[in-house]
Amino acid sequence: MLKKLSLAALVAMGSMSVASATPLTEAIKGVDLSGMLRIRYYHEMPKDANSYNRWRTNGIFIFTVPASEELKFVFRNSVESNVYTDDDQISTADSSADVKAQFGNHTSTAVDDAIANNLLFAKYSKDGLNVILGKIPVPTSVTSKDPATPAHGAGAIATYAVNKNLTVGAAYVDALKQGGIEATSQGLNVVIPNDIYAAVAVFNTDMVSGNAWYYKATNLVKNIFTLSVDVKPIKFADVHVDYAQGKLEGNNQKTKNYFNVSAAVKQDALSAKIGYAKADKDSGVVVLAKDAPIGAVIPTANNYNIANAIDKTAIYAKVGYNVDAKTNVYLAYQHQNDKTTKNNDLDEFTLGGSYAYNKKVSLSAYYDDANFKNNTKDNKEFRFEAKYSF
Repeated sequence: MLKKLSLAALVAMGSMSVASATPLTEAIKGVDLSGMLRIRYYHEMPKDANSYNRWRTNGIFIFTVPASEELKFVFRNSVESNVYTDDDQISTADSSADVKAQFGNHTSTAVDDAIANNLLFAKYSKDGLNVILGKIPVPTSVTSKDPATPAHGAGAIATYAVNKNLTVGAAYVDALKQGGIEATSQGLNVVIPNDIYAAVAVFNTDMVSGNAWYYKATNLVKNIFTLSVDVKPIKFADVHVDYAQGKLEGNNQKTKNYFNVSAAVKQDALSAKIGYAKADKDSGVVVLAKDAPIGAVIPTANNYNIANAIDKTAIYAKVGYNVDAKTNVYLAYQHQNDKTTKNNDLDEFTLGGSYAYNKKVSLSAYYDDANFKNNTKDNKEFRFEAKYSF
């Protein structure tokens, strides 16, 4: 996970040799296209409520246009559609209020949704220095890592490779979207218009690797600090530790603390992980999105982040097996102990698997069963995914 996060911290700004573009035909030849096409089908079975289906389709197209050996321009277009249906739903073309009353937010009145996001930025790389500037992706330890709807905003991120073991970086973001989904209960919005500053150090040795981040948002977040470390005592084992501390601006705000520790082993076709996560009893914010890497550590499919929770712990485990070179199956479990609400503990199981159809196409599916003691949020979910990466 840390290797992936380190790459995200570097903002995928590795150097690439390209030729200068002049005529249109030559420019087209030099353009690099990458991205993915993804189809997801969900069947949701909430307790004491109607079951419903969700179809989520995504297309991501990233065009990298070379301007010189060091300078490129990147255009990223992401489209997404969500269609919700219910077997008990009647024709309600002119009754959207009735639909909402019956199905709440689980009904889509429009089959075609809007574009998810458009990003356009300049990318400069030379002698260990990497810079992106414009409307940019903002991959950090506390923001969304969803490839279809990543954290993004306007600003600049720069990193510099000091040596092969250390990279440092800084960021300035004028406005951030996808930043406040997890933290709305603490007063943050999905779009954070405040000036955001960040600094990062990514380190890597033979046995220890990790990253440390520091964040500040003017008149909103006084500070957030995160640290992630991987220790590999032996070739097939890994010990992972996350720690986060955050405090909002204001006279009565308290410091929020969160930590996670896990141990993983992989031997031949078998892999296993066990871990423990804890959010302290103070309110506050240490992550800005539900799928932020520092918090999205629990291996079950739905309730996988307790970083901003109040006085909550989670014990989790996952076992995986590679049936062959293309097929993997796994079982994940977690128990959450919620000390703020009596009888609101959670037991959740996820059974899933994946199949590599070929080098570019992958298929996966899982069944998730989440049971809360108070039953208000009980849900069973089945998801199938087909993804083409290019």
